[in-house]
Amino acid sequence: MRKLIYVFFAFILVGVVACKEEADPTVAVGNVAKKYYDYLRVGKYDSFVCGMNLPPRVPDSYRSQLTDNAKMFMAQMREEHNGIDSVKVRRAVVDSTGRGASVFLMLHYGDKSVEQVIVPLVKRDSIWYMR
Repeated sequence: MRKLIYVFFAFILVGVVACKEEADPTVAVGNVAKKYYDYLRVGKYDSFVCGMNLPPRVPDSYRSQLTDNAKMFMAQMREEHNGIDSVKVRRAVVDSTGRGASVFLMLHYGDKSVEQVIVPLVKRDSIWYMR
């Protein structure tokens, strides 16, 4: 009976230890880059631009130019590839300092073509931004 109790507690201990897994930073940066490109894909250009690593004080005219560039890019993608259907994270790498990362995204276009893009990210004030 004692052995059964020890085995039972051993299973509980293994379950508790397995649940205390640390979050993988590559998953987090992959999700951030995907989120930014999903903003671009669905037409939330201002949100996409907010994901860029810009100084805190940027003239409105410059921010407007960046938004217009994102709109023109998506118009070109619609014309050449019938738009972007989906964005998937292929792989993410965080540097040894934990302040920089590269995310490899797969852009699946409406014409069934696929393109891999590399999104460099930098961490500033605990938030990941596109470089």
